[in-house]
Amino acid sequence: MMCVSRESACARLAFTVVALTILGLSLPRQTQARVLLIVVDGLDAREVTDDATPTLARAWRESRWCPGARSLTSMPTRTNSGHATLMTGVEPAAHGITGNAFWDPKARRVRKLGLATDLQTETIFTVAHRAGRGLRTAAAVGKPKLGTMFSADGARQLSPDELWDGGAVSDSSKDEITGYAYDATTLAAARSLVEHAAADFLFINLSDVDRVSHGFGPQSPQAIETRRRTDAALAAFFGWLASRPEWSSTTVVITADHGFDTIANPALRFDDILTDNDLRDLVTVGDGGAGHVYLRSPASPSRDASLLAAARRLALAQPGIAEALYLHPNEADGGTSYSIATVHPNWHLEHERAGDLVLIAKPGYQIVDGSSEEARLIGNHGGPEERAVPAIVIGGAPIGPGDHCDQITAADVGRTAQACLGLPEVERLEGRPIPRTDRGRVLAGLCPPASSAGNPESVTAP
Repeated sequence: MMCVSRESACARLAFTVVALTILGLSLPRQTQARVLLIVVDGLDAREVTDDATPTLARAWRESRWCPGARSLTSMPTRTNSGHATLMTGVEPAAHGITGNAFWDPKARRVRKLGLATDLQTETIFTVAHRAGRGLRTAAAVGKPKLGTMFSADGARQLSPDELWDGGAVSDSSKDEITGYAYDATTLAAARSLVEHAAADFLFINLSDVDRVSHGFGPQSPQAIETRRRTDAALAAFFGWLASRPEWSSTTVVITADHGFDTIANPALRFDDILTDNDLRDLVTVGDGGAGHVYLRSPASPSRDASLLAAARRLALAQPGIAEALYLHPNEADGGTSYSIATVHPNWHLEHERAGDLVLIAKPGYQIVDGSSEEARLIGNHGGPEERAVPAIVIGGAPIGPGDHCDQITAADVGRTAQACLGLPEVERLEGRPIPRTDRGRVLAGLCPPASSAGNPESVTAP
């Protein structure tokens, strides 16, 4: 590919990584904003420290926009649901990715939830294509499954103009067990996309922190060293970005899809517990710190309500279960009192793919199903304790101070990326309206003036 520049002559800025800030520079209104969204997979806000992640810690602390801001990622705190929210700007109740797996009632089996066809709303890639403005998008993802999720599914969902994932690299450039590309490899691919793809939006997923935290635990020496190496790799990447002519129109957002918990107790196999108590008409799908209990074959409302109520009582009797909440009101057990919508309305998990009963494990526990693979993990995630992740902004584009910095969500970050590019909100692929409560807001201060991002309703397709 030839390298194509979309910018008029811009001042070349000489920043070192240590001096990276988000102090605004003069940006002509006609200049197209560029947005990079970097997801450090599994980077808990609690683990951004001067010792292990000095570059990110300093940028976070010294940011003009919402210094030290934490974003709340989606529930459950899983890779697929978190990334779907960031790439759509809407909550799981709208986009339909309610975790890493679910009980498929049509196939009558548990299956992974991460195909392009599983997404029920447009993504930023689809909206950019359909805007008809010539915006180019690209993605470099260390996890091949994210390449699958954000690929095209035909005419409904469109992929980035350039998509690179870890499945395409040599064995020496990826982990032999997971198949995830090492962060250095992913960032090298990202550099190539910046140079040659002329992308207005670039999404990057870095997988090393997640991979090592799963295998050794988030507090292990191996995980701490991995965070240190990823931070150093990002420092070099930021320095390189800052030397490029398009830096003055670039905003870089660094965040994560979930945090991490150290697993200190035996895995909870709730499906076995259901079977032992003769509740065989239910099936459990483990999702780390969360679990979904489904009715295999829904029958009468009264029978289903009683069955789920029995499962809830059984769950709350287990030492490792903190909460058990219904997807729908249960007239056999408190009506709306123990529903997700009542107890945790900010989870936005009211979707048919979520369990009829959703379980939340206590810290130090994880919920698994028939597979023993996840039961061996030393670090995992899925519950609300792993929701807080960093929201860090650097770049050469002008920004201002944010507002409501203590109320940021992953959906807000995703929606703001769209708005900074002048794109409209995503819609459901089948046409039903998305409630405003399930949409992210445009975060004040991040978008250049030309994008008119201050009011979400003012951002329309050209």
